[in-house]
Amino acid sequence: MRALLFDPYCGASGDMILGALMDLGADGESIRSAVESVGCGLDVNESRFDHIRALRVKVLSDKSFRSLGEARDILKASTLSSRALERALRILEIMASAESRVHGVDKEDTRFHEMGSLDALADIAGSSAAMESLSPDRILSTAPSVGGGITDTSHGMLPVPAPATLEILRSHRIPWRGGPVPHELLTPTGAAILAASVDEFLEHHPEIVAEHVGYGAGSREIGMPNLLRAILGEIPNHMIHDRVVQIETNVDDVTGEILGSLIDRLMKEGALDVTVVPAVMKKGRSGSVISIISREDEARKLSAVLMRETGSLGVRVFPAFHRLIAERRTESVEIMGRSVPVKIGSIGEEIISVKPEHDICRQIAEELNVPVKDIVRMASERGWSIAGRKID
Repeated sequence: MRALLFDPYCGASGDMILGALMDLGADGESIRSAVESVGCGLDVNESRFDHIRALRVKVLSDKSFRSLGEARDILKASTLSSRALERALRILEIMASAESRVHGVDKEDTRFHEMGSLDALADIAGSSAAMESLSPDRILSTAPSVGGGITDTSHGMLPVPAPATLEILRSHRIPWRGGPVPHELLTPTGAAILAASVDEFLEHHPEIVAEHVGYGAGSREIGMPNLLRAILGEIPNHMIHDRVVQIETNVDDVTGEILGSLIDRLMKEGALDVTVVPAVMKKGRSGSVISIISREDEARKLSAVLMRETGSLGVRVFPAFHRLIAERRTESVEIMGRSVPVKIGSIGEEIISVKPEHDICRQIAEELNVPVKDIVRMASERGWSIAGRKID
């Protein structure tokens, strides 16, 4: 499995993340195009800290945005691909949510202050384009250092980590550490990029075969090498650790038809799994327990969908817990001139499952007027062959 590992011992800012990703070999043209499309320029130079070579990225801009809506429009008009744009908008929403909570205002009315200059959007757009270019299967990070002391903001001198940074760390349950110097090391933009992109924060470096190492340089002298290190490499194909939450509610007045459409809606909105279990409720009423498995950053959105669609006045959100998942990939096989996606699951070198996409098989069966089971069987056989294991 191809993994991208951030090592923010000296913290992380937007330009440090962008520099480290460019130093890893991310496509410079797509990054520059993304930065320029949000109204900024890009200056990239080599720097050295105690004889360690790094890329120092400086975004050139004298403009700013003030509202969340304006920032969204700028990103949507950029040259980012659909996947990179999705990541960029997620980073922006994290920043807006943090500012909203810190200042006690509605998210749509948020004023971004330190994060409101266009260079923050350039960091977001450039980093999103860079990660799309590198295309890792998984993004990991060790716990970032936030620094210490105080930092000068538009609201005066404030303790490190800055309030918006701390809110991002809190709301996304990101482990962090103070020090090692009395300066601000982790910025709100850097924290938001990590929160939106990292699949798992680790206490120690994982087992990894490093292929490329990149260094992004910070702009300040802090008494030690102001560098963000990033590593691109292969992680052995063991089972993957993942963090999810469980959302649950009980209902006793929702029809089967509504429950069926609810499951479809929740899956389209990003749920990892949805289960509906019949239950006997208080006073002997029949009802259902609806359970959703979700990533942490999708929990609020999916809870809102669940409440709107069922009329439930509240849901239970169980804290983040770990799950172990098999490595999976999707291959295509050809059946009677049609392409069928096949999901292949594995643990290490062992193939444990091959499952053709049932909806595609059914569509092909209807077009060719043959039983669905025949299409599924043929797709499974060819999928096992591609996976490197024949059916007995």
